[in-house]
Order: sequence, then structure tokens, then C-alpha cells
Amino acid sequence: MAEQQLPPALAGDERFAQLCELLAETYADLDIGAIAVYLVDHVKASLLPTLAEQFSLLDEAAWLLAESEYTSRNLIKNAVTLHRYKGTPWAIREVIRLLGFGEVTLQEGLAGHTRNGSISHDGNQVHGDPGSWPIYRVFLQRAITNDQAVLLRSLLLTIAPARCRLASLDYQAVAIRHNSVASRDGQYNYGSS
Repeated sequence: MAEQQLPPALAGDERFAQLCELLAETYADLDIGAIAVYLVDHVKASLLPTLAEQFSLLDEAAWLLAESEYTSRNLIKNAVTLHRYKGTPWAIREVIRLLGFGEVTLQEGLAGHTRNGSISHDGNQVHGDPGSWPIYRVFLQRAITNDQAVLLRSLLLTIAPARCRLASLDYQAVAIRHNSVASRDGQYNYGSS
């Protein structure tokens, strides 16, 4: 019974020592792995879809965007927090970060700007349209494929506030090099989806 330490107040009572021994004998053959399924880092990879279904992730595009086992595990570990903060800019940033797309910049409220020199004429703002206040853009720090963009748009429909509409996923600041990694086969576009 050396591995089980009783609190000092109970250590002097022989009844509690016997109870600890009885519990140790009863649970000695118990497979802790079957109980500790929520230790996501130690669960077999084949059980990840089952956990994802339990956390309502299989129906979401997020699970389809999780392209590696590491990403899937991270998504499951953070599923409760993501569900708790759905509808917030933090949730948008966090789910994109968890999926391995890196840090993003959100541009919210594209309307209400006046032509006073405080904003640039780069096509990212809407001048004079008061109805465009719920429109937002996501600026990514890495290029994404067209199929990833479709899934990411679908994911943002479930994560972003219901009143908001996505104008674009923009990664124009990230150049796609002409080094034969990305070919002109329609997999990538020219920086905005």
C-alpha cells in the first residue's frame, strides 16, 4: 500500500488503511486506458473520429480541414472551448489557428468609413454603404487551395456570428512562388476566395 498515500488525518486509522488495500486489490486489474479516453494525446488514432463525433465535430467542415493527426487531436481538445465561444472573433481566429493556417487578421465592419484619408483605396473598404456593417474579411498568412477555401467558408458559417457575412478569404500578401510547388492546375487562385 506504499503507492497510496492517505492524508495525515486518516493515516492513523487502521480502517482507512484496510479500505485503501481493498480498493487497490479491486481496481488492480482495471484497464485505465478504457476510462481515460479523454486523454486525447494518448488515444489511438483510430478512435479520434469517435471522439470527434461525440464533440459534434464530424458534421463540421473543421474535421475535414484537419489534415493531420496532430491537428485532429488539437481540434478535439479545444472543441468545448470553441463551442463555448462560437460567434466571436476569437473563435474565428482560434479555429483557423488550430487547423494549422496560422495567424489571421479580421477586418470587421466594412461600412461607415468616410473619405478623409484615414483608409487606403485598396478595395478592402466599402464607401457609403451603411448596410455593409456585418461584412468581414479574413486575411490569411499563408496560401490555401480552392478546396480548402470552400471548406473554410463553410466552417466560418458555423463559427462566425450569425449576423455576419464573409466577404473574402484573402491571402494576396502571401506570394505563391514559381518553384513548381504550386502548379497552374486550378488548385490555387490569385489570392482571394
